[in-house]
Amino acid sequence: MAGVPVRRRRALLSVTDKAGLEAFARGLAGHGYELLASGGTATALRGWGLDVIDVDAVTGYPEIFGGRVKTLHPAIHGGILGPDEASFAAVAELGITPIDLVAVNLYRFGQARADGGDQAQLVAKIDVGGPTMLRAAAKNFSRVTVVPDPAHYAEVLAELATNDGSTTLELRRRLAAAVFRLTERYDDAIADWLEGVTGTVDHGTELRYGENPHQGARMFLPAGGDLASVGLTLHGGKELSYNNLVDLVAGLKLAGDFDEPCCAILKHTNPCGFALGAPARALEAALRCDPVSAFGGVFAFNAMIDEEAAGILAERFLEIIVAPSYTEGALVRLTKKKNVRVLSADLPRFLAATRGRTRAWGGLVLKQDEDEGFPELQDWRLAAGPEPDAATRTGLAMGWKVAKHGKSNAIVLVDGEATVGCGFGQMSRVDSTEIAIAKARTQGFDLQGTLAASDGFFPFPDGIEKLAAAGVRAIVAPAGSIRDDEVAARAGELGVTLMLTGRRHFNH
Repeated sequence: MAGVPVRRRRALLSVTDKAGLEAFARGLAGHGYELLASGGTATALRGWGLDVIDVDAVTGYPEIFGGRVKTLHPAIHGGILGPDEASFAAVAELGITPIDLVAVNLYRFGQARADGGDQAQLVAKIDVGGPTMLRAAAKNFSRVTVVPDPAHYAEVLAELATNDGSTTLELRRRLAAAVFRLTERYDDAIADWLEGVTGTVDHGTELRYGENPHQGARMFLPAGGDLASVGLTLHGGKELSYNNLVDLVAGLKLAGDFDEPCCAILKHTNPCGFALGAPARALEAALRCDPVSAFGGVFAFNAMIDEEAAGILAERFLEIIVAPSYTEGALVRLTKKKNVRVLSADLPRFLAATRGRTRAWGGLVLKQDEDEGFPELQDWRLAAGPEPDAATRTGLAMGWKVAKHGKSNAIVLVDGEATVGCGFGQMSRVDSTEIAIAKARTQGFDLQGTLAASDGFFPFPDGIEKLAAAGVRAIVAPAGSIRDDEVAARAGELGVTLMLTGRRHFNH
């Protein structure tokens, strides 16, 4: 109706984790949102030059009891829980106005407990106002957008950009569900402490489904924690599925095994391309190995992604991009791909948080230590053929490390800086050898002078013979076959360098 003023949308921000807050708040302001905040959040926003309305200006009450009570007021919770404009009109004389978006993350109780905090410190980290606001906003998902984690910022801003400053009901429902899973874990962690439970009783976060749509699945994180607790931040794209998480772990484990900048491309946890070098260069080299398998794959880096690499990634169909960091332009470009999960990873923290392997089949649980380090490359021995030079040793070591991350039996062909053919997961090592050679030839690689790595010993000379016939000049494999001498003798006859190690890296 002409002459009726358009109400400005309001966003309430109260966050412990300030990661990504500035960009998120600026995005909200750019879509016409008024920003409400309290305490440290308000201070941070003002420090970035943003206009902020203090919570106590809305409630008419200052924070009391050292900040224990600041948002627990009808002006705040009425603004969150009010169902529609007509309902707000009915309470207009009370000064209660709608709040359309609530971005809150909780005090880090789980971290405080893990750090060995005393009772006073732990009680201080029991959040009351945060869960109350989150649950209120989640209950009212039909109108209110709730944002419980910085990982959702990019996705919310993308929806605001395509929906005239609003979000879809589908997104609001999904974020509301995330809230109730989060507060469930948070409450469990507090109850465990109060009851003196020393272990972790955790119901986990429900995933959309498991390996297949008919299978349920849950993700378990440190008590009271979120993805950040294992060093991950989701910047944009759909929520992570069970298979995404399995592939993500595999990709980061591979990238984390290298000190040199690298790009690893994986499909169904198997490497289908790997290369050393700056991100764009390594990405292009890794893609040449098996571009067909890379379709819909996981792209993991151990160095910052720049605009050049982002431009290559943006033109491809893929599931996940993960790197320690991104340039601002690279992140903007990649988060425009709505369905691609774009993550940053604090690699040292992630690798520490995911050390060890557990597999469970109902009541049968198997645990093992992490397969980490490559001390065998310090004392590997020449079993046959010419003494390898430094470049050959470096190339063999790269292939050896990549082979560790493919399903056994693993054969990896490399040209010194990148993979050119991979064969994984076959019942016979000869089959894996033939697959690696065939894939390399399909991509037009000249295998003359290339190198090969095997995650297990060669039980017969046939695998060595096939590699030599293809043009491979040097091979690394673990010792251990009763026919090691026979295999080495055949390698010598063929003029192939064979390096044997005292350690293997099976990945079943």
